Amino acid sequence: MHAHVAVATRFLLALGAAVLACGPGLAGGPATVSATGDAQPPQSASIGPGQVALGVYQTVFPTDLSAARDFAQHTGHPLSIIHWYALWGGWKSQFSADDLASVSAQGSIPMITWEPWTGTGPDPAWSLRAAILSGAHDAYIDDWARGLAAYGGPVLLRFAHEMHQQPHYPWAVGVNGNTAADYVAAWKYVRAIFARYPTSNVKWVWSPQMLGDASEAVHEARYRSLYPGDDLVDWLGLDVYNTGPRLDWGTPRWRSFSEVLATPYAAITAVSSKPVVLAEVGSSETGGSKADWIVSALNTELPLFPSVQALVWFDIAKEDAWNVSSSPAAFAAWISAASQPAFTRDWAP
Repeated sequence: MHAHVAVATRFLLALGAAVLACGPGLAGGPATVSATGDAQPPQSASIGPGQVALGVYQTVFPTDLSAARDFAQHTGHPLSIIHWYALWGGWKSQFSADDLASVSAQGSIPMITWEPWTGTGPDPAWSLRAAILSGAHDAYIDDWARGLAAYGGPVLLRFAHEMHQQPHYPWAVGVNGNTAADYVAAWKYVRAIFARYPTSNVKWVWSPQMLGDASEAVHEARYRSLYPGDDLVDWLGLDVYNTGPRLDWGTPRWRSFSEVLATPYAAITAVSSKPVVLAEVGSSETGGSKADWIVSALNTELPLFPSVQALVWFDIAKEDAWNVSSSPAAFAAWISAASQPAFTRDWAP
């Protein structure tokens, strides 16, 4: 659900990306309730022009932005969001003003998933207490805070995401003795260091996991136990993966965009009214038509979730071929869907 692996050609990288504008909200009817008590999306809605930011993650970003320039050339507009991962003890560990400036020069907003680990396994040295609450990385956090304050431009910072049901993440609850209270304390600890500097330009993205077929009530209870509070969060994040039948992340079957999103969306929007970014979105080719899935997701189903104001495609082949260039049909569908007026205006978080 996150990755740092090799990718395809520059052309496919470019055309697998798209990004655009976000407005104050979307139109949509109220959710209905299923027989099981879980919320279902409304049956009709619409997105006005330029109301949703459509972004992309590529492993080459932000070091190589040629794909972003190619995309702008092909579509006539820049990416609104360029997403990458920064590991405290690994890839893109050090704060880089040059990376941010390069992304800004493309007319894009950076989104950084900021991961407190080296990228290999649930090392106890990177538990929440050992790595953060002990003060071991205060200087490192301070360096990033000062750097982002000096940069001054808007940045989405997705800190310690997927903090539960993730056995490989050393910060996840249930791993290395971490508790939900530890996670909230660590979030507050990092925010307190940032508060030393004028960092209102940093928009904090709190991004929990989905729980497969678990009920809305189960999702909501888990989310509430881990939520740091509206005063410390700017955006809510969710992932949307249609795994199809080949990959078992709790729901090994083909599911529509709405089927994947409806229950966790209802749960997270019950916890907070903050705007939602779908920080990782992808679909398998196995079990149905990925091309149809893309068109339906972006042009028909997305308006049913009015709090969603940004969507970032996870455009690589990792656990599955999530990339939009996985087939000619999927690629054509992405370009067609992403070219709609809902996704064609400058955007700021």
